[in-house]
Amino acid sequence: MRLRPDNPALAAGRSIFFYKTKPVSEIKRVLQPAANNGKIGKGFTNIAKGKWRGVPIYTLTLEERATCPRDCSKWANCYGNNMRFATRISHIESDALCARIESELQDLLRMYRQVCIRLHVLGDFFSVEYVQFWHSMMAKHKDLLLFGFTHWKRETEIGMQLQGINVAFPERSWIRFSDQGGPMSANVEGVGIPCPEQTGKTKSCLTCGICWSTSEPVSFKEH
Repeated sequence: MRLRPDNPALAAGRSIFFYKTKPVSEIKRVLQPAANNGKIGKGFTNIAKGKWRGVPIYTLTLEERATCPRDCSKWANCYGNNMRFATRISHIESDALCARIESELQDLLRMYRQVCIRLHVLGDFFSVEYVQFWHSMMAKHKDLLLFGFTHWKRETEIGMQLQGINVAFPERSWIRFSDQGGPMSANVEGVGIPCPEQTGKTKSCLTCGICWSTSEPVSFKEH
């Protein structure tokens, strides 16, 4: 759904479902099993094929627009506009958010041999310090895997920091740059390997694995 240019959410930089954004203190668990997501897990949590087979995926959902670059190509037609029931986690108290994430990561890594975090179902990397937090988590936890997408341009400070994570942990970090083309990109209706889940060739991200298996661009249908 594309918002009208006069929709207040665009100028304010917030979700149209802002009442679904909750502070960390009101969230029981910020990292949610992939089974809760209709595209990523569809009732299942563990990756079913490829080099990460057997690894559980947990997701993190922030507030769209509030954490995103304003030059995002999907600012008005973000797929979050269609996610009325999704709970978003506020990034305002960033120290509390990062502390909670680390605490939950430690719990998960005590339960599982490896854990993959999908960043972000909604939202984006909201500061350089937040990116550096994830870099530190990757350095500290050798069994932590990441995959996700960002609309930050590669040449921005945040974009360069994200590329740094991919370079530092090439087998464990797969952060793709949205609508920018080239290696490690994800392009809506653009050049790339068509998303197998969207074309009906596989059931979910868990049964696919392309996004963390090749640096080739991946192409998605418009949500």
